Amino acid sequence: MTLREILHVPNVRYFLMFRSSYFARFYYPVFTLLYLDYGLTLSQFAMLNVVWAATIVLAEVPSGAFADTLGRKKLVVLSSIVMFIEIAMIAFVPTGNPTLVFVVFLVNRVLSGLAMALASGADEALAYDTLKEQGQEEVWPRVLQIQLRISSTVGIFVTLIGAAMYDVNFMAHVYQFLGFAAPESTQDIMRIPVYATLFVALIAMYAAFNMREEKKGLPSDSGKLATTIASLKLTLNTGKWVLSTPYVLFILLYYSLFEHTSRMFLTMNSQYYRAIDIPIIYFGFIGAGISLLQIVLAGQSRRLAESMAPKSFILVMGLATMATYFWISLGWSIYGVIPALILIFIIMTMNIFISYHLNKNTESHNRATVLSFKGLMFNLGYGLIGVLYAYYYKLVSERYTEEQIEQHIDFIASLSSFFYYFTFLFVAISILFYVKDRKAPIL
Repeated sequence: MTLREILHVPNVRYFLMFRSSYFARFYYPVFTLLYLDYGLTLSQFAMLNVVWAATIVLAEVPSGAFADTLGRKKLVVLSSIVMFIEIAMIAFVPTGNPTLVFVVFLVNRVLSGLAMALASGADEALAYDTLKEQGQEEVWPRVLQIQLRISSTVGIFVTLIGAAMYDVNFMAHVYQFLGFAAPESTQDIMRIPVYATLFVALIAMYAAFNMREEKKGLPSDSGKLATTIASLKLTLNTGKWVLSTPYVLFILLYYSLFEHTSRMFLTMNSQYYRAIDIPIIYFGFIGAGISLLQIVLAGQSRRLAESMAPKSFILVMGLATMATYFWISLGWSIYGVIPALILIFIIMTMNIFISYHLNKNTESHNRATVLSFKGLMFNLGYGLIGVLYAYYYKLVSERYTEEQIEQHIDFIASLSSFFYYFTFLFVAISILFYVKDRKAPIL
């Protein structure tokens, strides 16, 4: 299929629109700084992310099962609505009461996790099954490549504008041009990226409402209770199938390790950039550079994922990731951006590999449920590393003076934990894989 033909498939077109707008959040370049400016502490920030991951863990697989029984579009639509609500909460919350701010952000994290769980797998399953019905499922890796390029192009504008929105000097010129009093600190402008994200959320809602799916017939005994039981039964059966299918199980284990470790680091990238002495205004340029890198290298990522033998691919990606985390732990000023860019390429390539092989080996009737297990395993890992990192950072920071903490020396010292954590789990999973593979070839 040509690009034009791919975009003429409605579900694929709206899938691309949904994905590119759902994650187009103007506050991502300054994510950690935003939370701190609202009055939250770094430990509260870490725990709120654990709550986010825990919510997804609880909702991920059941939502996938409901997508396979009740209908995938319903969950995608509901996800977009919940997303709009959770962003609106932090856009308009008053900041005078620290307790109220924390409670609102706590609810925000729960709703954000729920929204992610509802959409996870359902939007992808809708698009993939549409191609499969047309006998064109082999073009799915190309759809993922297109999605990467569109999302990355959008990401260039979002990160540049989002970081600029958070730079006091830049916004002072904008305010003066518009005839307003210039802002004095980031607290005066911190809501602007959130307002912009709220607008983009409307685009995600539009895409969700325009996706199409044949109406699902309820079980013969009908009713909500019967449908719920059918959904939970599908969840249980799919869980048993995943655990008894080494090919799928190990793909999910490796995916979770690569994804949740990188996501934890990238969640704190604004703090990392500040620690290696990069001004806020440049955060957007770094984000734009990352998006440009994804656009340029998306094709290479797809070719690597499709052409390399699975065992060799996982080994190469694992060793490259270890080297990258070690480089990050050195905390080099300015040059520390390079390993962050390499990490983005590794994870981008790994995600294409995982999606290609997982969809290829999953039946249509439980595809959304299996993809939800993918999200479940990621978020279990993300919750674990969030708790471990928060505890480790607390221990490390106790060894430094307040002046050193203000210089972020303690934060840089804590980054070595990513290298040790990833290396230990990668070796452990690989040993288990080797033992199982000797008994019967897996990949």
